[in-house]
Amino acid sequence: MAVIWLLSLLFLISILITAVKRTKQRGGRQPPSPPGLPFIGNLHQLGALPHQSLWELSKKYGPVMLVNLGRVPTVIVSSPETAKQVLRDHDLNCCSRPSVEAWRRASLAMYMERYKKTMLSIRKEVPLGFC
Repeated sequence: MAVIWLLSLLFLISILITAVKRTKQRGGRQPPSPPGLPFIGNLHQLGALPHQSLWELSKKYGPVMLVNLGRVPTVIVSSPETAKQVLRDHDLNCCSRPSVEAWRRASLAMYMERYKKTMLSIRKEVPLGFC
């Protein structure tokens, strides 16, 4: 019985160590981020009124911050000036569709593809319906 407890404890510790290493290995330049927990990210920091919790976090981490909602990294922009700059000047970098494997398998990849010049030319050539 003690062996089972020991093995399960070692398994949980190895999962936690792996999760912590993955969060520290985020490459590239990313906005500041409050520390989160493995698997739930920063969900524990959002209260009953998430907009107020995010406002409090933005006071500490700045107008642009990275928050992990579960395992999904989410960039929060909390100032109007920064939001205007992001949505106007950098819209192609931040406002594209996600790449989903199900769309490719269902042959919807052509219509649900990220914004690219090749995507625009394909959409012009292929009609939406085959009636």
